[in-house]
This record gives sequence, C-alpha cells and structure tokens, in this order.
Amino acid sequence: MDLETVRSNLERIAAIGADPEGGISRMFGTSFIQEAQPVLQEYFESCGMETWVDSVGNVHGLLRSGKKDAQEILIGSHYDTVKQGGMFDGLMGVIAGAEAAREFHKENGSLTKDLHVIATNGEEGNDLGGTFGSRAMAGLLDVKSEAYLEKAKAFGYSKEDLCSAVLDTSRAQCYLELHIEQGPTLDKYKEQIGIVTGIVGLRRFKVTVHGISNHAGTTMMEDRDDALTSAAQIILMADELARETGHHFVKTFGIMHIFPCTVATIPNRVEMVLEIRNEDEKLMDRFMDIFTQKALQLAKVEIEPIVAKAPVKCSAEIAEITEEICKEEGIRYRIMPSGATHDGNAMALKVPIGMIFVPSRAGISHSKEEWTDWKDVYTGISVLYKVIKKLESEETLC
Repeated sequence: MDLETVRSNLERIAAIGADPEGGISRMFGTSFIQEAQPVLQEYFESCGMETWVDSVGNVHGLLRSGKKDAQEILIGSHYDTVKQGGMFDGLMGVIAGAEAAREFHKENGSLTKDLHVIATNGEEGNDLGGTFGSRAMAGLLDVKSEAYLEKAKAFGYSKEDLCSAVLDTSRAQCYLELHIEQGPTLDKYKEQIGIVTGIVGLRRFKVTVHGISNHAGTTMMEDRDDALTSAAQIILMADELARETGHHFVKTFGIMHIFPCTVATIPNRVEMVLEIRNEDEKLMDRFMDIFTQKALQLAKVEIEPIVAKAPVKCSAEIAEITEEICKEEGIRYRIMPSGATHDGNAMALKVPIGMIFVPSRAGISHSKEEWTDWKDVYTGISVLYKVIKKLESEETLC
C-alpha cells in the first residue's frame, strides 16, 4: 500500500467544497455533493471496483471475488462535511476502504468475499437528520410521515427514492469503518489505534426553569425568584453529577434561551437543552432520575424528552481481531467507546460492526484546524486491510 497514493487521493477529493474562509464546506444538499459523486466513482473504478450512486446519493464501489453467492464485507464512511470542517472526518474512511480494495485487486484472485465500499451522504447533521444515507440503507427513514416527505422533497428526494435506497444486507458479513477519533484521548496518550467497543447512546431533554419577572433595580436580592440564577445552579449541579457518574459519561447544555431577555428585567423563564451520552442506558436512566430529583429541589422545573438514540455495540470478535493485529505489529492501541455518532449506528441494526479510530491532533474536529498525521492515517488503513484479511477466513460473526 502506497502512502503517497493515499495522500494524493484524499487531498484531491477533499478539495471539493474547499471554503474560501478556510476548511471544507461539502455539506449535504449543496452542489459540492453532486460534484463529488462522479469523482468518487472514477476513483473507485481506478481501484478495480464497479460503481454506482444510489437514489439518496450514497456512492458504492464493489470489488467482486468471483465466488458464487459470496459474502460481502461492507466498508464505509461519509463524504459530506460540516460547514468549514476538516479533510479527514469521514473521507479518510472512504479512502481507506477504496485503498484496501485496490490492494486486493492487485492480488488478483485472493478474495474469497466481495468488498463493498460505501461513501455515505448526509452523515453530518442536516434537515433530514444525521446519518441520513446509512439510515436510508438500513430502512430507518420515516417514510410514513408526510412532514418528513415534504422535507425530503425540498432536497429532491421522493418517497420512492427513500425506499429504493434500502440495502440488501442478506449476504453482508459485517460493516467496518475507519474514522478519526474526534477527541483528544489517543493523541494525549500517544496511542496509534482506538479499538471501538460501541457507539454511545444520546438523549436530549428540553429543560424549562420558571421564575418571576420584576424590576431589576427595585427588587432586592432576597426578594427575587430569578430563573437564570436557578438555571445556573442546575447546570452546575448537572456538571458535578456527570463527573460523579464517571464511566465516560458526558453531559452538555448547548442551547439556552432567556425570557423576557431585557436588560432591566429579572428573567422569568429559561429554556435550555440538556444532552447526555453514554454506552450504558442504565447509567443514563440513573443520571436522569437523580438530576430530575435535584433540579426540582432547586427550582420550578419542567423536563421534557426530545431525542433518544440507543447505544450500539461493536462486534467483540472484530475488536479481538483488531487487537490481535495491533499486538502482532507492535502498534500502541486503546480499547474505547465512541462518543460521537457514526454511520455504524444505523448499520449495527443490520449487521455486526467494527470501528477503528486514529488520533485527531489535540482532539480537534469539525474545524479547519482538524488534523491527523499521515503516518497515523497509513497505520489505520493498514490495520483495516489486515482486519479484512482475517475476516475473509471467518464464515460468520457473533
């Protein structure tokens, strides 16, 4: 496998949607997505694969083994970015799958299973929901909702488009994805590979804190019922509780609206969104039970669930194979969860999944400052290739 080939192809395709203000803005629904599709197809073909674009913009490449009724190994990641994002998030995993296919194509006849590389569309957050392309392939889109279909129509997708994108996974052995960590752990501990145990679950809640509005100058401190002060106490309480919970548990208040939001009036209402993430649903349940009890002791509060995504487990067998390869090659690795959502969330409902992380410098992602050293990219692709080699000899996965 040639590092310069990897680098030149990644840089060439990453340049599509380069933002004049910095970073890459190859966002879902933009013309840059259409521009990237034929370029990806040409690239897949150069790696020996048959190619096509499905009805929702996922780009597929298939390297056939020539064996009748052969199993498929799915390898994928996304080719869209956030606004002014980085070049490695998503696209690196697409390049990894294609370059692995190129190596097998060179070996001519060594394949026992078909390799199916997929560059997914709309993994990043968008009006049709994040992981759009993989959810379409898994048949998870809400095609019975007229409101959703209207949204899809605005992007040029009919109900038939959404339904015909469903992928036949009856011959699929597994789904593999190489991705940058998007966090600081591997970089901090100077480790080369993250072996992912699972993708965390995510829950969001609308938290409304009530108080009483009054004049900001004439109402003394002891007479106030300030909703913003109460909200601040709740935020600090939740932060302490999350730290006490441990086990990679995280909480974030990322949105806040203050009412009436005037300079000389005490706030009477604060609306904010609480997000929690963890691999263990029982831990999330326990956190919310304690959080709710403590929040009600601090203020008049309403807590309403608005989003719930269950955690998914990665295949223990694929993780063991990856660990074995790292040990054989003397690669420094860490067994860890993924704190971010990936296409694997949807694919895990259809087939066993395996994920491999490589370091993000300083943990930065979704930014023009995102960077992964090329030697780490190469290590990740090499490990992915060796995992595929091992999986070829496996009939089934647990």
